[in-house]
Amino acid sequence: MTSHLSKEDLRICVDVVKTIARQRGIAKDPAAVAELMTAAARNFNRGIRVYDELVEAMKANT
Repeated sequence: MTSHLSKEDLRICVDVVKTIARQRGIAKDPAAVAELMTAAARNFNRGIRVYDELVEAMKANT
């Protein structure tokens, strides 16, 4: 089953990925950004849907 994200949900995920990629200095590495996108989606699907909480979860998964 495929579920579609709202524009707001998508914006949160993209903002989190941008933030983490910039912090790690990997914003220009497509493969690394793709890994971050996968990790953000995994956390989002687990119910972490607030920007700050998602950033913290992503930092914890380092």
